[in-house]
Amino acid sequence: MRFARSRSQDRGRPLINMTSMIDATFLLLSFFLVTTAMQRMEGKLTGALDTTAAGKGDLQAVVVEVDGAPGAVEFRVAGRTLADAAALRELLQPLPKEPGVAVRMRNGPSVADAAAVLQLVRDAGFERVSYAAAP
Repeated sequence: MRFARSRSQDRGRPLINMTSMIDATFLLLSFFLVTTAMQRMEGKLTGALDTTAAGKGDLQAVVVEVDGAPGAVEFRVAGRTLADAAALRELLQPLPKEPGVAVRMRNGPSVADAAAVLQLVRDAGFERVSYAAAP
Protein backbone atom coordinates (compact mmCIF):
# COMPACT_ATOMS: atom_id res chain seq x y z
CA MET A 1 0.00 0.00 0.00
CA ARG A 2 1.11 3.43 -0.85
CA PHE A 3 0.08 6.28 1.33
CA ALA A 4 -0.53 9.57 -0.33
CA ARG A 5 1.28 12.66 0.93
CA SER A 6 -0.74 15.42 2.42
CA ARG A 7 -0.50 18.95 1.05
CA SER A 8 1.16 20.30 4.24
CA GLN A 9 4.10 17.95 3.76
CA ASP A 10 4.56 19.03 0.17
CA ARG A 11 5.44 22.57 1.11
CA GLY A 12 8.66 21.47 2.82
CA ARG A 13 8.50 23.88 5.76
CA PRO A 14 10.79 22.90 8.60
CA LEU A 15 9.22 22.67 12.02
CA ILE A 16 10.94 24.75 14.71
CA ASN A 17 10.62 23.65 18.30
CA MET A 18 10.32 26.86 20.35
CA THR A 19 10.53 25.16 23.75
CA SER A 20 14.31 24.77 23.70
CA MET A 21 14.78 28.37 22.50
CA ILE A 22 12.58 29.69 25.33
CA ASP A 23 14.51 27.57 27.86
CA ALA A 24 17.87 28.86 26.64
CA THR A 25 16.63 32.48 26.69
CA PHE A 26 15.34 32.11 30.24
CA LEU A 27 18.62 30.53 31.35
CA LEU A 28 20.67 33.38 29.87
CA LEU A 29 18.36 36.00 31.38
CA SER A 30 18.61 34.47 34.86
CA PHE A 31 22.41 34.16 34.53
CA PHE A 32 22.82 37.85 33.68
CA LEU A 33 20.47 38.93 36.46
CA VAL A 34 22.40 36.96 39.08
CA THR A 35 25.86 38.08 37.94
CA THR A 36 24.80 41.72 37.74
CA ALA A 37 23.63 41.59 41.35
CA MET A 38 26.97 40.09 42.41
CA GLN A 39 28.90 42.90 40.77
CA ARG A 40 26.93 45.51 42.71
CA MET A 41 27.77 43.80 46.02
CA GLU A 42 31.44 43.47 45.05
CA GLY A 43 31.59 47.19 44.30
CA LYS A 44 30.77 47.97 47.94
CA LEU A 45 33.89 46.19 49.24
CA THR A 46 36.69 48.42 50.47
CA GLY A 47 40.09 48.14 48.85
CA ALA A 48 43.28 47.00 50.49
CA LEU A 49 44.70 49.21 53.20
CA ASP A 50 47.78 51.30 52.58
CA THR A 51 50.67 49.65 54.40
CA THR A 52 53.47 51.51 52.59
CA ALA A 53 55.64 54.11 54.23
CA ALA A 54 53.67 57.23 55.13
CA GLY A 55 54.67 60.82 55.73
CA LYS A 56 55.07 62.35 59.18
CA GLY A 57 51.81 62.49 61.08
CA ASP A 58 50.07 60.00 58.80
CA LEU A 59 48.70 56.86 60.43
CA GLN A 60 49.65 53.54 58.92
CA ALA A 61 47.67 50.33 59.02
CA VAL A 62 48.90 47.79 61.55
CA VAL A 63 50.35 44.71 59.84
CA VAL A 64 49.75 41.38 61.59
CA GLU A 65 51.73 38.50 60.07
CA VAL A 66 50.49 35.01 60.94
CA ASP A 67 52.93 32.10 60.63
CA GLY A 68 53.39 28.61 62.04
CA ALA A 69 51.62 25.27 61.72
CA PRO A 70 47.85 24.63 61.81
CA GLY A 71 46.67 25.06 65.40
CA ALA A 72 50.06 26.39 66.59
CA VAL A 73 50.36 29.84 65.07
CA GLU A 74 52.53 32.77 66.03
CA PHE A 75 51.90 36.43 65.30
CA ARG A 76 54.33 39.20 64.31
CA VAL A 77 53.36 42.83 64.84
CA ALA A 78 55.92 45.62 64.38
CA GLY A 79 58.86 43.28 64.98
CA ARG A 80 57.34 41.66 68.08
CA THR A 81 56.56 37.94 68.04
CA LEU A 82 53.54 36.80 70.03
CA ALA A 83 52.69 33.17 70.76
CA ASP A 84 49.00 33.38 71.69
CA ALA A 85 45.82 35.19 70.70
CA ALA A 86 45.31 36.83 74.10
CA ALA A 87 48.66 38.63 73.83
CA LEU A 88 47.74 39.79 70.33
CA ARG A 89 44.41 41.19 71.55
CA GLU A 90 46.15 43.06 74.40
CA LEU A 91 48.64 44.52 71.93
CA LEU A 92 45.98 45.63 69.43
CA GLN A 93 43.42 47.18 71.81
CA PRO A 94 45.29 50.44 72.66
CA LEU A 95 46.28 51.11 69.03
CA PRO A 96 44.40 53.74 66.95
CA LYS A 97 41.53 52.15 65.03
CA GLU A 98 41.24 54.58 62.09
CA PRO A 99 44.03 53.26 59.84
CA GLY A 100 42.88 49.64 60.14
CA VAL A 101 44.70 46.31 60.17
CA ALA A 102 46.27 44.24 57.39
CA VAL A 103 46.45 40.50 58.17
CA ARG A 104 49.06 38.59 56.17
CA MET A 105 48.90 34.81 56.27
CA ARG A 106 51.84 32.54 55.50
CA ASN A 107 51.64 28.96 54.14
CA GLY A 108 51.53 27.13 57.49
CA PRO A 109 48.31 28.24 59.25
CA SER A 110 44.95 26.72 58.35
CA VAL A 111 41.80 28.47 57.19
CA ALA A 112 40.36 28.13 60.71
CA ASP A 113 43.40 29.97 62.09
CA ALA A 114 42.89 32.76 59.54
CA ALA A 115 39.22 33.10 60.49
CA ALA A 116 40.13 33.19 64.19
CA VAL A 117 42.69 35.97 63.63
CA LEU A 118 40.24 38.03 61.57
CA GLN A 119 37.60 37.66 64.31
CA LEU A 120 40.16 38.60 66.97
CA VAL A 121 41.05 41.78 65.05
CA ARG A 122 37.35 42.69 64.76
CA ASP A 123 36.88 42.04 68.49
CA ALA A 124 39.79 44.39 69.21
CA GLY A 125 37.69 47.18 67.67
CA PHE A 126 39.09 47.56 64.15
CA GLU A 127 36.52 48.28 61.44
CA ARG A 128 38.85 48.30 58.44
CA VAL A 129 40.49 44.90 57.97
CA SER A 130 42.45 43.79 54.92
CA TYR A 131 43.44 40.18 54.33
CA ALA A 132 46.34 38.90 52.22
CA ALA A 133 47.08 35.22 51.67
CA ALA A 134 50.57 33.80 51.26
CA PRO A 135 52.26 34.70 47.97
